[in-house]
Amino acid sequence: MANDATEDPHAEQPPQQTLSEIGLVGALARLLDERTAEVIQPRVDAPKARLIEECTADGRSNLIVRVGDDVIGRYTVNLAQPKIVVDPDNEAALNQYADEHSGTEVVIRRNPTWERALLKYAEYDEDTGLIIDTRTGEAVPGLKYEKGGDPTGTLTFTWERKGVGRQRLMRHYLSGALNHLLTETPELMAGPRHTAEDTDR
Repeated sequence: MANDATEDPHAEQPPQQTLSEIGLVGALARLLDERTAEVIQPRVDAPKARLIEECTADGRSNLIVRVGDDVIGRYTVNLAQPKIVVDPDNEAALNQYADEHSGTEVVIRRNPTWERALLKYAEYDEDTGLIIDTRTGEAVPGLKYEKGGDPTGTLTFTWERKGVGRQRLMRHYLSGALNHLLTETPELMAGPRHTAEDTDR
């Protein structure tokens, strides 16, 4: 029938994950991301130096990666293109040439060190609504007061006691105890997973 493929709105929906479960999956994702950086990234970077050295020595600029007859991809050694650049050892001569040919400009901007000091010593006067430089007592135009206390839109995550949290989470993950939280991302599940073929046997 034409409507067979239509989702039944009365069908039982999977239970929504609790906030704690969502947080647990987030912590697991952090752990896997850290492990990727720690374990996998060095293997990603490993071919770089040797590829550049040997390909350049052989006069080649790429290496095709294969499994049997199947091409998997290619590494390309990026070569610098010829270009003209400023000689840092002779900039004075270029500056003089620029002066003679309208090639200079004057840029006026606030000194960043001065601005940091101003913000450090500036205070908000609740009675007047002005921002005061406490060093001089003057009202400073161009600054505004933002009250704190509102969520910033970012989160901070901290592992339990110097890696203990990482170890615990990895142990639970590798045991498959968290797989029920990862049904929508089965590629993140740990351990052997049943496939449709296994079920049919």
